[in-house]
Amino acid sequence: MDNYQDYKKEFLDTLRADSAVNGSDTQDEFLSCTLGMLEDYDEIQNSQKLGFGDKRCSGQRIMRIDGYSFDETDHSLELFISDFQDAYDTENLTAGRVDELYWRMYYFLDEVCNGKIENYFDDSDDVLKVARLIRYRMNAIGDDPQQILKIRMFILTNKELSTDLLNRNLLETKIRKSKGSSKTVKSTKKIKKSDFNGKPLEINLWNLERFYEKEKSFSSDPIVIDFRKDFDCDGIPCIKGNIGDNLGYEAYIAIIPGKLLSKIYIEHGSKVLEGNVRAFLGTSGSKSVNSGIRRTINNEPDKFFTYNNGIATTAADVETEEKDGQLFITKIVDLQIINGGQTTASLAEAVLKKTNPELTGIFVPMKLTVIDDRETENEDGVRFYDQMVQNIAKYANSQNKVTAADLFSNDPFHIWMEKMSKKIFAPSVHYSVPTGWYYERSRKRYEQEQFKLKSEIDRKRFRAKFPKDQLITKEQLGMYLTTMKEQPNIVAKGKNFVIKEFNTIISQDYKANKGCFNEFYFRKCICAAIIYRTVDDYLESHKDSAKRQTGFWYKAGGYKLDIVPYTIAKIIHSIPSGYSLDWEGIWNRQAVSPAFMREIEIVTKMTNDFICDSHGVIVTEYCKKAETWADFRDNVAYKPSANFIDELMPESIVHEQEVSSQKDQKDTDELNYVMEIVRLGSDYWRKLLDEANKRSALGYVEQNYLKQAVDFALKGNIPCSSSGKVPARTMAMARSIFEIKDKLESLGIKI
Repeated sequence: MDNYQDYKKEFLDTLRADSAVNGSDTQDEFLSCTLGMLEDYDEIQNSQKLGFGDKRCSGQRIMRIDGYSFDETDHSLELFISDFQDAYDTENLTAGRVDELYWRMYYFLDEVCNGKIENYFDDSDDVLKVARLIRYRMNAIGDDPQQILKIRMFILTNKELSTDLLNRNLLETKIRKSKGSSKTVKSTKKIKKSDFNGKPLEINLWNLERFYEKEKSFSSDPIVIDFRKDFDCDGIPCIKGNIGDNLGYEAYIAIIPGKLLSKIYIEHGSKVLEGNVRAFLGTSGSKSVNSGIRRTINNEPDKFFTYNNGIATTAADVETEEKDGQLFITKIVDLQIINGGQTTASLAEAVLKKTNPELTGIFVPMKLTVIDDRETENEDGVRFYDQMVQNIAKYANSQNKVTAADLFSNDPFHIWMEKMSKKIFAPSVHYSVPTGWYYERSRKRYEQEQFKLKSEIDRKRFRAKFPKDQLITKEQLGMYLTTMKEQPNIVAKGKNFVIKEFNTIISQDYKANKGCFNEFYFRKCICAAIIYRTVDDYLESHKDSAKRQTGFWYKAGGYKLDIVPYTIAKIIHSIPSGYSLDWEGIWNRQAVSPAFMREIEIVTKMTNDFICDSHGVIVTEYCKKAETWADFRDNVAYKPSANFIDELMPESIVHEQEVSSQKDQKDTDELNYVMEIVRLGSDYWRKLLDEANKRSALGYVEQNYLKQAVDFALKGNIPCSSSGKVPARTMAMARSIFEIKDKLESLGIKI
């Protein structure tokens, strides 16, 4: 979109079109769309809609929420309310209207925790199930991982912000660059409110212009911390590292007071945790580590600095000032904690739980790396910034060490998937020409590739080559493959939980069995996407709603996110032993067969009936339990039809396809090794050998291999047999050469 007005018009046109297709109203589509975008931005996690409209409660008060979610990382309850107007020219959102919406959410929370919300809803209403869960989590104490420590209220609107609201809190902050230039950074749009039952509470405004700014920038709103303005202190005392010039980063060593670090976390929540680190930590941190941190905070605070390894952080920019001979960091833009998230969260918990509210005597070692380059990429499409973050997380010694595999988008598997998606094209079934399934390993990469193209014609060609409905994100792939592995209860926990579980396993598998990741595997991934989306589309296109009375059993606002994975897992589990889905058939059709579709129609209804009988538990919470899946899997009778079974393939044939693809992949990989030796050139290998000899890093045999690489690259000819294959001896030599290259790089020898 070239400008905000175009974006606003297209946004509303899309909502209206989706509303017509789905038989919903535009307000419901607006809520679904904006919650989805907030999840994409990592602002919220696994949101659930819960619409019951304005409802009078005690004292003639009006309560309402339109959705909720829990941030398991910083123990936040998030409540959502929308203020949508179906018009191109909307009225303004005033400060008075913001207060009105705030009090609706506040009164709901008050009735849940302090009133009798049961008086206003039927016993079978899901609102009461949600209310009981919120009440339990609000009242939880001690080390209960479900305890809520903070409340965040979101107002979602397509209205323009009025002048009085803009002047109240929605201001821009100018950060002066150290080089003398200046840049403008949007401040986080928050309006502070009083606490609720002793728990910090805030309002976040998300209007359409803010969504536009976010989409245009392809990045999250950066956190801007002005220590004097925000925390009434001089800043963080530090030492700037004189580490050289033109490195792409600056380094600082600091000691930050524990109370100040806790204030930052309480103010900004898990947004100060680097996105992938946040997903990695979740609620699964080492209990022994957490208990050790808490014990030191509460019992030996004066020894915290000695016992704790500190935090490793990054920033986009800092401002410093010298006072009485001491350098202070006075302002930080986009602070992100890469290692030490549990240390930070534990300090904040000690304040919020009042076990050690002042944190007197607690200081935390802090390493800060300032990386202002967020755009430059290497040949694999990995940003310099992401590579730096990955290496910091890999090498920093921390309480809960996050390895390179945990920084998901740069994991070798995801880079491989991205490359395969640009190489392998689907049959021209739905389109006139073969098309690609674009694998988006990092957020907004699909849009970024188009943004780099010079003309609109080139962008249209790109979209024709990679249609948007064939875009797959890494989070989606995690959900698809986890479902196919018959783990729908994991998928029900939301994309952030899934990607953490999925990436840990897939990274290990990729490293251990790289040959298994080949064209056939890629096609199976696409088939999994086709199956998952087919079930989703079936429910979405047939659902009954206020606008479209179809008589279909699935209603708008149903449990589609749970029905889809449970349905697929049930069908997969019911395939007779020794048989498999016909992956090639699904790939060639780019769709499931009519017989498969009939099974989907049967099992989706069966799944819905099962999960809705949740024994008083919120359905979405019920579906997250392993016991629920086991009960559905083992105790609900279902037998696939003969037509479906007739289409299945013997596993022996599928195994032959896998073995053949592995062999082809092995030959391709080895040929690439040989070609890479030539591509790097004889000068490269000669310099590498010279550097290795200076440090006496190689033995006689290894030196000879590098000499062969020099000779091989110099000649530039790839030897082939009469059958056109590269000799096995040459392949073995190439593998050994790259093993030596990896060894030297691990010793710090790079050319």
